[in-house]
Amino acid sequence: MTAHLDTRKMSRVQVIRPTEGLPPETGAKIYALANAIWPPEPGKSAPSLDDTLAKWRAWEAAHFLIGGEGDRSGDVLAHALIFRREILTPEGPLGVGALATVCVHPNCRGRGWGADVVRAAFDFLPELGVGVALFQTGVPSFYEKLGGRLVYNQFVNGDNLDNPFWDAFEMIHPDAFAWPDGKIDLNGPGY
Repeated sequence: MTAHLDTRKMSRVQVIRPTEGLPPETGAKIYALANAIWPPEPGKSAPSLDDTLAKWRAWEAAHFLIGGEGDRSGDVLAHALIFRREILTPEGPLGVGALATVCVHPNCRGRGWGADVVRAAFDFLPELGVGVALFQTGVPSFYEKLGGRLVYNQFVNGDNLDNPFWDAFEMIHPDAFAWPDGKIDLNGPGY
């Protein structure tokens, strides 16, 4: 049985490819949403807007959003980004889609918009030239409903054996991907 793709839902997801460049105004709105969802810890400050936009450019991230130019308020109401990252596994290098900054405005939750932007990001994997997404989360059941699964590797960044991910769970999508066992070097900081 094949799943029915509701193109009405998917059509509201705006895709900004790395080659198109993220408009600064849209980047600022995504930054504001992300900082509202994940405010800095007490006594710490959030990375600056300029630093965040520079990081996203360096990642060559594709952005998936609802709202922004197409919304009456102009606010970004749901967002996800994905970029290509080469990780190091016991079986050799592996390109993955690094999913990050998945968030929905609190007033817009329960409408399926988070699932919409995440599905659009997962559908972008072929454009990244990869067959699997790797990400961290505190809500694994959300991603399991979208076809993801938990993985239980040790994650490191080079010689630093501390896990570069900060959320409680690491996951991949699709769940049927032949994911390697053993230590995984993210080959960079967590995302």
